Amino acid sequence: MQSRTESGFSLIEVMITSFILAVGLLGIVALQGIAKKSLADTDKQIQASFLARTALEELRADTRWLTANSIAAQNTVITDILTNAASSVSLNNMALCRNITGLGSGTVTFAVSWQIQNAASSSGAANGAACGQAVDNRRQVVLTSLISEAI
Repeated sequence: MQSRTESGFSLIEVMITSFILAVGLLGIVALQGIAKKSLADTDKQIQASFLARTALEELRADTRWLTANSIAAQNTVITDILTNAASSVSLNNMALCRNITGLGSGTVTFAVSWQIQNAASSSGAANGAACGQAVDNRRQVVLTSLISEAI
């Protein structure tokens, strides 16, 4: 009897191909999740940067706070200015803090912080801790500028 030549795929070849295809598809699905999380983090960072720059531009446009005769008066004017800035921007669970160095010096630091996605909140993080200092479970955008006169 003559042996016949066999053609086609064997079961083991099909199983190996299926396994390799499944691993590849799982890798693509995992990358999708990572990309989505990175996009959410980037979106928050863009919003925080916009909020900090908006607040800074509000202070540049209205420099009454530079000529205030006391720190209390300076804080009152700045609070009024920043209330307008914050109302024009969606805070979206973000905390904006400011630090003005000295009376009339013009050095301003803004820090916008937000909670990391899927992280537990701590009381220090919820209150913003100190302006511009690192806080567990939160990310920050810190912007420091010198304002000497109105734009």
